[in-house]
Amino acid sequence: PWTREIRSPGGGDNLYLSSILALDADTGRMKWHYQTTPGDNWDYTATQPLMLADIEIKGQTRQVIMQAPKNGFFYVLDRATGELISAEPFSTVTWASHIDMETGRPVETGEGEYGDRTAFVLPSANGAHNWHPMAFSPQTGLVYIPTQDIAGIYSLSEQWKTEKEFTPKKNWWNTGIDWGDYVDAINALPEIPMEKGYLKAWDPATGEVKWQAEYPAPLNGGVLATAGNLIFQGTADGYFHAYKADTGERVWSQQIQTGIVAAPVTYTVDGEQYVSVLAGWGGVNIVSGDARTSAAAKYGNEGRLLTFKIGGGKELPQLALRDQTIPDWPALTASEEEVRHGEVAYATYCMLCHGALGISPGVTPDLRRMNETTRDHFQDIVRGGMFSDNGMASFADHLSEADVEAIKAYVQKRALEDKARQQPVN
Repeated sequence: PWTREIRSPGGGDNLYLSSILALDADTGRMKWHYQTTPGDNWDYTATQPLMLADIEIKGQTRQVIMQAPKNGFFYVLDRATGELISAEPFSTVTWASHIDMETGRPVETGEGEYGDRTAFVLPSANGAHNWHPMAFSPQTGLVYIPTQDIAGIYSLSEQWKTEKEFTPKKNWWNTGIDWGDYVDAINALPEIPMEKGYLKAWDPATGEVKWQAEYPAPLNGGVLATAGNLIFQGTADGYFHAYKADTGERVWSQQIQTGIVAAPVTYTVDGEQYVSVLAGWGGVNIVSGDARTSAAAKYGNEGRLLTFKIGGGKELPQLALRDQTIPDWPALTASEEEVRHGEVAYATYCMLCHGALGISPGVTPDLRRMNETTRDHFQDIVRGGMFSDNGMASFADHLSEADVEAIKAYVQKRALEDKARQQPVN
């Protein structure tokens, strides 16, 4: 489980969770380790890319290893000894105030605790930086990081709160989070906030942001730094940008109408330079993206390989806007209790792929837009595995027929609500 109270009620750091390990390649033995988030409570993994560089710090050239993990701090360590050189926040962080440089441990603020309450915490489990590759330019000495500010909602499992027991579900995502409290926290918001993404040029020698580009959406693509003083990055809203590496000035942009997760690559053929990028959106974006800003919601999500060169000359074909109309649904006849049951079941089992509040960010089907035929076969799809060949597995081992009917009633409620105000719109 994410929560340390369930995972380790007796306390402890849970080595080697959320850690950087240095192993001797000849013997396989560990040389040193550094734990970024001891006793991790928020799914702050440290599986993000590690980067080796030689940088000048306080007048001395240091051979370092660097990482910007989910927890929001940028770490610079001596790669031979594991000595912590610096650790500064590169994004909004509420769970800890700073890293104690004597102990190397985060100083928690208490704002991340959720033992007896529902807590909004920054970063979320999406991380201030996820797996999307960052880049380093030896020319500028800067690291270019795709970052975001997404708040996470955390509340302990109801079973744990009432019984001090947690029963893992077979073949499922056992986070230890109460999804009923999660949806209640969302429903209590006056409106769903617009989350931001950023490309940040980070100076690892000083622990400061030198420049940043702000995006209307989080979860943007990986980064490429070139010897020509350029930084390339694709975005969730379907653009491909180039910036000056030293100043952050945007010097080129192309609307490609497809969200980008991957990092670009550059290469030469017969002396001519090309930049290529795989366009297509997915991964954590399936649940955490925003239909108000994602290219996938507007144009679809057909994967493409795009290659650019100076004077390429060819035009990308324009993609048609997707029809985001919500079809007519019959009047809701389910009881409030059944709809509530469906709301929690949807958050527990469906939200991960089909989006919070029944709104898909565009990669997977938006259930509010089911046609009448699909609604008639809802049990066959969810429990019977009718679409298993397309990736929609049977949930018969987790959901009863009554559960599925309740989920359908909740989706119907959401469809009727959003059809009345037709959100989101193109």
